[in-house]
Amino acid sequence: MSTIEVPSPPARTRVSPGSALVATVAAVAALGLAGCVAPKPVPAPPPPPVIVAPVVTCDPPREAQDLAARHLLATEDRLSALNTADLTTEASRNADPASIDATMDQALALSMTHNPGDLARAQGLLDQVLHNNTPQADPWRSLARLLAYRLGEQKRAEDNAERSAQQLRDAQRDNQRRLDDVNSKLEALKAIERSLNTRPSPAPSAPKP
Repeated sequence: MSTIEVPSPPARTRVSPGSALVATVAAVAALGLAGCVAPKPVPAPPPPPVIVAPVVTCDPPREAQDLAARHLLATEDRLSALNTADLTTEASRNADPASIDATMDQALALSMTHNPGDLARAQGLLDQVLHNNTPQADPWRSLARLLAYRLGEQKRAEDNAERSAQQLRDAQRDNQRRLDDVNSKLEALKAIERSLNTRPSPAPSAPKP
């Protein structure tokens, strides 16, 4: 009788407890990852609004002399638009001697009236500003000097015009006197001529016997 060999059962692999625990944890983690959906990423916050700062433009500081010049030009523009009566009223106002700008305004008005004596009054007011040693007069002194020069030129022009007009009047008077003399002599000659024409003719002489 033959002997039947029965195969021995396969040898079991011995697994350590630590390795089994690691494998179990890995399997559970894999199942968890397979059954869960990855969450959506949180959107980034919007950027902060851009604040545009307004552009502030500041006028450069104006010096006192610049302000004085602007005041005088504005006054000249205002006075040039007035009629003769209103301009005379402006020139006749008594300016406060302590107010330099009012003194300059009156001097400017007097320079535009063309009335006799007004230029001399304007020059007197400008002399007050030129000889004023207070700090308030410092911005106006060069303007007063410029206006005084202009008044001097205007006074010389008016004097020349008056001198020319006087010379013309003198020439006209001399011409008229000469014309009168010529007319007087002509009338005298005409009178002599008339007297000669009206003299009676001499009587005819009697015939000789």
